[in-house]
Amino acid sequence: MLDSNITKRNKNQNQQQFGISDGSLHSKQYPFLTEFSELIEDMSTKDLKDTLLTDSQKMLAESLWMSNKTKKELYLNFKPKISKLREFFIQTLMTDHKRQWDEYKKSAKIKEDSILE
Repeated sequence: MLDSNITKRNKNQNQQQFGISDGSLHSKQYPFLTEFSELIEDMSTKDLKDTLLTDSQKMLAESLWMSNKTKKELYLNFKPKISKLREFFIQTLMTDHKRQWDEYKKSAKIKEDSILE
């Protein structure tokens, strides 16, 4: 409840305000997706490949990239949505990030905030 005294109003609103960095708290399905995507967008391709990707993720991304490249060569009118190897690395990491959150949600009991309901 807002206080009628204007000088106290800003201090006593009894509301939690989220900053820019707290945007992930609003996302319920995949928390920290924005932050994770920003992190990997700023990394070099070498760091993505050598540091973040597991061997199986590298193999998956590279095989998808090669199959996409081959399909483009076979069919002249094929327009791939992503064509660079780096984009396949990023897509693989994002997909795995989502998969991990899906597995976590299946196994964990997440307590919902009853104040917001």
